[in-house]
Amino acid sequence: KTMAHIDSKYYPYFKIQEGFSTHVELDYIPKKVMDYLLDMPIGEYQPKDDNSYPRCRFWKYLLYDGVRPLDNPLPTPKQKKDVLFNPEKSEQPPTNKGYRLIPQIYIKPAQENAQTRVYVYLGRGIAEDDFKTQMSIVFEIWSHYTQESNTKANESYSRTLAIADALYHSLHGVNIAGVGTFYFNRSKHPDCSSTPLYDDNSNIGRRLVLGIELDSDTLNGNEENNLVSIGNGLYI
Repeated sequence: KTMAHIDSKYYPYFKIQEGFSTHVELDYIPKKVMDYLLDMPIGEYQPKDDNSYPRCRFWKYLLYDGVRPLDNPLPTPKQKKDVLFNPEKSEQPPTNKGYRLIPQIYIKPAQENAQTRVYVYLGRGIAEDDFKTQMSIVFEIWSHYTQESNTKANESYSRTLAIADALYHSLHGVNIAGVGTFYFNRSKHPDCSSTPLYDDNSNIGRRLVLGIELDSDTLNGNEENNLVSIGNGLYI
């Protein structure tokens, strides 16, 4: 047979290799991560106001700029939604403190107006082999230098490092259905790291890069109308 079926997705050519990661839902990964980090009530589930829970710490460090943020109550669902970037009202910060949680690499109004903000976006994809892709997800945490450290009441810590640590503990080793399991392993993805940031102006921060393994999500075998395959035998 020298030509593919007329209804083949790849006409007039044959797709000879099956069993690979299609990457068709890559664009949903940041949203799924954001939904997970929002940690909203679902059915009988209610987020706990307990600082041993990393997402609880994440929200307190993100929302409260004053001294001892962990002493404050867990933000309400409305407060969490109010700090989430709204693309339909990009010119209007949802709170008087500006944008906070943004599922994109860069938003100009947020970059110019926000104090503490977290950007979530996909980084490099590394082909491990024909059937697996190691993808990275990047968290950039920025804060104005006046909000980065609090030294009142004998307290001194890095806000952006604390947020990065809460993100790390929220995601490392966690399997999010439809996304995969997050890891922090440079031997699997060379970009995995935690790095300080500085914009040569008045903002400083932290970049946390985690990895996700995308496994094969297609079957080994012929797709409909594509009669030639490789994988279980030789090219025919």
